[in-house]
Amino acid sequence: MSLRIPLILVAFLPALLPAEESTEPAPPSRQVVLKALQWMQSSIPERRQAAYRSVHLLGKEAVPSFRKALQKARQYHERRLADVLSGRNRGGNPYAELVSIVDELRGERTRVYPLMMRDWQKDRQEIDKLRAEWERLDHLYQKASKLSQADTTSIDKQIDGITDALVEIHDQLARFEGQTKEEAQEITSEERRKSALEESFDGSSYMKAARVLGSMRAEVASLTSANQHNDASSWASAPQKNFARLISYERAVLGLRPLKLEEKLSNSASGHSADMARMGFFSHTSPVPGKRSFSDRARKAGFRGGPSGECIAAGQSSFSSAYGSWFYSDGHRHIMLAKGPNVLGFGLASKHWTLVTGRL
Repeated sequence: MSLRIPLILVAFLPALLPAEESTEPAPPSRQVVLKALQWMQSSIPERRQAAYRSVHLLGKEAVPSFRKALQKARQYHERRLADVLSGRNRGGNPYAELVSIVDELRGERTRVYPLMMRDWQKDRQEIDKLRAEWERLDHLYQKASKLSQADTTSIDKQIDGITDALVEIHDQLARFEGQTKEEAQEITSEERRKSALEESFDGSSYMKAARVLGSMRAEVASLTSANQHNDASSWASAPQKNFARLISYERAVLGLRPLKLEEKLSNSASGHSADMARMGFFSHTSPVPGKRSFSDRARKAGFRGGPSGECIAAGQSSFSSAYGSWFYSDGHRHIMLAKGPNVLGFGLASKHWTLVTGRL
């Protein structure tokens, strides 16, 4: 390759050869322009660069012809981009379905979340409808999560190569329009790539798809991280870990951050469950000195963050039954699905369940 590239200069530059009888430089021949266009359309970066260098060596007489050649080359690479994104090239397009599913998921989340936070006066029929809404969201969430894990390495590599060519052509056209070297240096590589892609519908679509993929992968990673943290909490019991996994998933489906178990907050919740079981009361207000409110109890246990809310239940046989009871109670559901918290404390004693949410 290194021996062949310089030969393009000979093919492109007949007008630069010595000719005493020539008085005015002539525009490049059609053959020279077509050869330049062919190399501008190449997928080999070295060929494209050789074509660009030759254009500028030919002088201003060549500018109109080569501007048209650059525009044709840009259209060619945009068609290549369209072919890749349409799935006609190797590997298909794993982005295609993801965008439509995530758009639907986000739209449904926007519609459903206010319903979750409405006071239904504990109307079971209405809250049954909420569960059905959540299950439909869960179907979309699972589909989006699965699609977001697709391997996009092949298509990303293809698009990166095409984008390089589009950026080069964008830069060359800007230079013809009078952009100075100093002005070009002020534009970051990321800005140049964005600008080049935005000039085509397919480029804009790809950028949106890449953003959607990144955000969905971040959602999945956030839930995975919370589950790993909770599973690794050696101090936590199985019911505590299981409840944390349940509530985190319920929240993730709605687009809310998952909750991480916090030891001191869990100690305050466990203590309140034990106090209720031992002393025979069932209330958010404790008769135990220094532990009157859930905030008092959290502070007394050494929790350094801000407690957000508390849910209590008694008689349920499992952590999932406790969650279900709270979901059907408007105020408790609002606590579990609030946007602010990022940690939880959870405690069980003799079928007395306590959940405390908070923020660190």
